[in-house]
Amino acid sequence: MIKNSLLNPDSAKQNFAFQFLYQAAILVIPLIVSPYLTRTLGSNSLGVYTYTYSIAYYFVIVAMLGINRHGQRIIAQKREDLTVLRKTFWSLLCVHLIASVLSLAVYFIYVIWICGSDQNIAIIQGIYVFSAALDITWVLQGLEKFRIIAVRNLIVKLLETVCIFTFVRSPADTAIYTIIMCASVCLGYLVMLPQILSAIPPIRFSVQDMAEHIKPLFTLFAASVAVTLYTVFDKTLLGFLSTKDNVAFYEYSDNIVKVPRHFIGVIGTVLFPRACVYASNNDLKGMRKTYDSCLIVTCFIGFASCFGLAAVADLFATIYYGESFAICGPVIISMCPLILIIGLGETVRDSFIYPLKKDVTMVRILTANAVVNLILSYLLIPVLGIYGAVVGTIAAETVGLVAEFIVCRKYISISDTLKNCLPFAGIGLIMYAIVRITAHYMAASIAGLLLQIGVGAFVYLFLAFLYGYFFNDLMQRTFLEVIGWIKDRMGINHKS
Repeated sequence: MIKNSLLNPDSAKQNFAFQFLYQAAILVIPLIVSPYLTRTLGSNSLGVYTYTYSIAYYFVIVAMLGINRHGQRIIAQKREDLTVLRKTFWSLLCVHLIASVLSLAVYFIYVIWICGSDQNIAIIQGIYVFSAALDITWVLQGLEKFRIIAVRNLIVKLLETVCIFTFVRSPADTAIYTIIMCASVCLGYLVMLPQILSAIPPIRFSVQDMAEHIKPLFTLFAASVAVTLYTVFDKTLLGFLSTKDNVAFYEYSDNIVKVPRHFIGVIGTVLFPRACVYASNNDLKGMRKTYDSCLIVTCFIGFASCFGLAAVADLFATIYYGESFAICGPVIISMCPLILIIGLGETVRDSFIYPLKKDVTMVRILTANAVVNLILSYLLIPVLGIYGAVVGTIAAETVGLVAEFIVCRKYISISDTLKNCLPFAGIGLIMYAIVRITAHYMAASIAGLLLQIGVGAFVYLFLAFLYGYFFNDLMQRTFLEVIGWIKDRMGINHKS
């Protein structure tokens, strides 16, 4: 008997709250750990870890075979019919396990015969490759059960943090650090398996049921490969064409820029299953509503982060990572446009492209992105070092964003999108100017940094509130809905 409690989706507001809370935790925790790691492991050891991780990640992509998008989408569409849902899940899981075993086998062939240097760390990264076989979070995402993912993974992340502070003491502990990071990924997936497998028990399925997944999986796999070539391969190229230290500087700069990007992605992750349902019902109005909600969040967080980080990056990098990582300041500034470019791209993809199953078109776009990034990175890294990789990534993401808007021009009003973006750009620019003026009169200290951040946050939030409340109906409705949701949770609306 299937447990309906797992199959009944949580509310969008509840999913958004848990996903936002979880993303906050998994981003804040590394921010606490990163200064410790830069000072204990150093740039070379962190560069070795990042470089070996980037290679292991390619094999994880093969093991996953595009299942995250396809699995989440098809589970969301089939969840109303329990028998079909069980067949879909178990046939898809079987394909996933076959791909995972093959990928793990090839990875260890690479480690034994090709790897060369850093082989001991690469062997440990095999745990990470193995973890791909355990990753069935796509089921919970398709069922809109984000609370389970958030709570269990948060506990694992806290355990990971305790282990790092306890066992990682010097550059000699690079292997220990790698074990902790890989094992925590594995554990995070393991703790979710029992509930999923007990709620969706096995059912007989045919080879034909498995075969139905092959085409969409390989299409989305091609998209994943293309994405990897311009989001991860730049770190591999830096390791080949530059130094391991530069890999660490690039990685830790990117980690800061990823923070707002993850927050932007929360609403898209939560609303993506709904967009898939709207698409299956040909409800374009519902899909546009999803896009509008995602766009507001992207603009609000994106412009605040882009201008805010650019204003304080130099001081932040020196104080946060230490003098040896001071180069991360200008690198972070150069990466700031990615917050908006990637955020807007994810909004378009989650709202229209993937729900409408324009997978082949997306593969072509991502392939073009990858070609642009590889060519520019290969040519510019030997000349510009880290900045060559940054230029390649920004150019690739920009090409992709323009192409995505062109593909979705029937559904998206470019003029309306610009109208939503420009006011936030103006607010962000004002905030940037005020923070820089404040910095001119402040000492380069932790207190000065905190004051600049506080001033910037106040200016941006105040101006954004005025704009939203008086001039933007969508923001006004969103604001009132959030206030009502908070009141409901606090019991304010309940009569005694």
